[in-house]
Amino acid sequence: MSFENMTTDELIRIANAGLGFTLKANSKPLDDLIRIAEAAKNKGATITFTDLENLSADDIKRIHVHAIFDRNQVT
Repeated sequence: MSFENMTTDELIRIANAGLGFTLKANSKPLDDLIRIAEAAKNKGATITFTDLENLSADDIKRIHVHAIFDRNQVT
């Protein structure tokens, strides 16, 4: 299943159900990634963001504020 083709609202609904998934960070605008991360954090879901190389350190920090991060990997 390709989560990149889903709308942000669909991904938020999945996260709100407590379900996790992997998402390419370059497939959504930064504000959408933040919304998805926040929904996941609120429901305890794990979202693994990949392809972060095009995001600045500041952008990653903005996502981090709204997410739960494992010490060994970005989720």
